[in-house]
Formats: sequence, C-alpha cells, structure tokens
Amino acid sequence: MIRLGVLSFSDGRERVHKSLEPDIRQHESRIKASLENTGEVEITLAPEIIYSPELARQQARYLSALDLDGIILNMVVFAFPNYVLMATQQNSVPYLVLGPHDNRYPGLGGTLAAGGALTQVGILHERLWGDINDELTIKRILIFARAAATVQRLRGQVYGLIGGRSMGMITGAAPAEQWARLFGVDIDHTDQSEIIRIAKDVPSSEVLKARHWLESQVKEILIDDKQLTSEKLDYELSCAIALKEIVKQKQYDFIGLKCHFDLSEYFSVQCLGASFLNDPYDWDGVKGVIPVACEADSDGALTMQILHLASGQPSCLLDWRFFDVEKAVYTLPNCGAAPTWFARRSFDPAINLRHIRVVPAITKYAGGGAHIEFTFGAGPVTLARLSRSLSGYKMLITRGDLVEHRIQDVKGSNPQWPHAFLSHPLLPDALISKVEANHIHLVAGDYIAELEMICRFLGIEPMVI
Repeated sequence: MIRLGVLSFSDGRERVHKSLEPDIRQHESRIKASLENTGEVEITLAPEIIYSPELARQQARYLSALDLDGIILNMVVFAFPNYVLMATQQNSVPYLVLGPHDNRYPGLGGTLAAGGALTQVGILHERLWGDINDELTIKRILIFARAAATVQRLRGQVYGLIGGRSMGMITGAAPAEQWARLFGVDIDHTDQSEIIRIAKDVPSSEVLKARHWLESQVKEILIDDKQLTSEKLDYELSCAIALKEIVKQKQYDFIGLKCHFDLSEYFSVQCLGASFLNDPYDWDGVKGVIPVACEADSDGALTMQILHLASGQPSCLLDWRFFDVEKAVYTLPNCGAAPTWFARRSFDPAINLRHIRVVPAITKYAGGGAHIEFTFGAGPVTLARLSRSLSGYKMLITRGDLVEHRIQDVKGSNPQWPHAFLSHPLLPDALISKVEANHIHLVAGDYIAELEMICRFLGIEPMVI
C-alpha cells in the first residue's frame, strides 16, 4: 500500500483562515475518500491546516515521522507560498501541489504561486489542478503516488552484485558512488563461490521438495542425460536454494548474477534460481519478487527494480536478438531465464507453469543444467533501460505489444530459451541509434507516465520513444 500525507494551506490571517477552514477541510476529506477508494493508497491528513510559520514546521514534522512515500500539498485557496516552502524543507519526500476545482476560490493561482516558489529554490515537485471527483484527476494522482513510492523506496535499498562484469559488458557495470548519490542504493559484492559453497550444504529434503513441486507444476521436464541429467537438475535446484539464502542473509532487495562463464562453463547454468527469484512464487509458496539481472547487468537490474516498484509486478531482462521482417516483430529472448509469471501474467503459479518446459541447456554452456523455455503471453508492455553517457544517466522509455508465435516459427529464436515477441513501430535502423545496451527490460501494462515522473524526481533524463 502506498502511503501519502496531505498538508493543507490557508490564508495567513487568522480571521480569514477561520472563514476558509470548513471548505478546506471538506476538500481534505474528498481527497482522502477518493484516493483510498482506489485500494492503492492510504492517506494521512496533517492534524492542523497551515496558516502560520510555526504550523508549517509542526505539521510537516508530524508527517515526516510517519515514513510516507509522498505528500500532497492541498491548495484550495490562495495560501501564502512561503508557508509551503517552510513545510517542504522539513523532509525530502516527493511532493504534489494539488489545486482542486472550486470556483469560489483562487486555487489555481495558489497552486501556481506555490509551485513557482518551489521551483525557485530547487524543490522537485509535480503540479495538478483538477476535480477530485474526476477519474482523470484520480489517475494522475495515482501516477504521482506510484512514482513517489518508487523513488522513496529505492532509497536505502541494497543491490547484491554476485560475481562481477560478465563477458566484458561495460554497459552492465555499476558506479557505486553515482548510485548512492542519485538513487540512494548501496552496492554490495558477493562472490559466486558463495553459491557453490552454500549449495553443498542444502538439505536433500529441500532439493526434493523443490523438484517435486516443479515436476507437478510444469508442462514438461526434458532430461537428455547429457546437458541435463537428474543429478544436474538437483544440483541446479540446490544452487537456486543457495541463491535464495544469500539474498535472505544479505538482505538484498535486487541482484545481478554473473553466471557466464564461471558457473555456466564449469558448474551449471543458474536459470532456475534467476527465474523463480523474479517470480512472485516458488516451491515455498507465495513470496516477494526479487528482480534478478543475468550477466551481472547492474544498470539492467536497477531498471528492473524501478519497473517492479512502479508496477507491483515482475519485470525482466531480455536481449535485442533479431527483427523478423515477415512477422514484423522483434525477437527478444533471454539466455535461459525469465520470470515464469510472463507466460500468462497470473499470480497463480499453476496457470503460468502449465506453459513452461524445463529443458537442457544449450551446448554452448559446458556446465550444463536446465533452461526455462516458454513464450511470453500477449498484451501491452512498457519497456525501459537506464544507460549512462558523459552527461549522466538517462532512461529509454517506450511502449509496445507482445504477440504470440511459436518459437520455431520466428527468425532469430532459440527453441530452448524464453522469448517475447515484440510488435513496435520503431524499425532496427532507427532503433540502433537510440538504444545504448544489448539488454532491454519490460513490465506488463502502461507505465510511461510513472517512469517519466520517476526520472524527473531522480534528476535523470527521460527519453520517451
């Protein structure tokens, strides 16, 4: 649940304030009722309406102690803008200056005066003048709420970098000091040998539990006694359990996992662990989503976490692999791991997993093991990717539609990997001049507006295609 506070402002003359107070309170109540009726937001009203400097400090500090995701500045009338500055300087949450439609009062002017003052002193905020009973106004406030919660909840999170840079991919490396400054995220390193060490001590009963669950849920487990033996499947499951334990012990919020080629070449691919950490379920039941970026793609992992926090859904990492001209789709596979949730976008694992095949790893990976093979279900998606240049961070943001094809019918596909087939108006000649990495990330639905706002709050450039 997203937690927002409301600070209401009034005229600085007490006698005038008292005449305005009933209507300001009425607007407060409407804001609270309308937003809480969505089921997405919990609203806390500051006890007093602000009409003096002392009240500005007191009421803002009251809300700052409540661990809120953002604060709405309720500007029903032409309230004194200096009180808004005093209040917003008490904490650093995202702000929305909200002026309601009420033709009895100059709330539009109050909204602009307050917003202009915030801009002059460098306090990031969003502005909205709208009717709280209008669906579009509610939608726009919810966009703010999701964006604010994403930015606020990133702060203090820990990213687990398990392994290091994979296959020389500079675009996946992470600048620790820049992350701390821009996003408030700490980067903690763990060696991949920890997976091997902990996997040795995983109880056989835990491995058996995971395997029985997998066998009972998926469409097929294809043992070829070469790349994937029964013993290798159990070993990969023990690695998945070990990875889950590392995340728990280290209190990681999202991770990047190198895999190639230390583990995939000499031990086993790690697709089962990556898939099911990304999922909202596994053999232990319902759980939280832990975004996992393969190949230790740190900027990819951070993009995935932002998408997950903004949407409340799993996100994923995919490769720009090929464009099939005849089908007019981009082939977006992953080298063996993706959240199984995307098979049918259901939070019931049985619905998704009946479309999943566990298959032998391709021979390119000498360590063997299991890949997860399926196609993403059809529907609209939002795609994004953080990248860096000499001018700093930016985020590529676009929307498209996933369409369903048989893997073997689309050029550029690999029959042993998970695939998304993307219909998008941007053709490859234009794409390659705009995309700055071989990986792309997506989430189901339309979150373009949320991502743009998140970028503004973080001070990075949104590049919307």
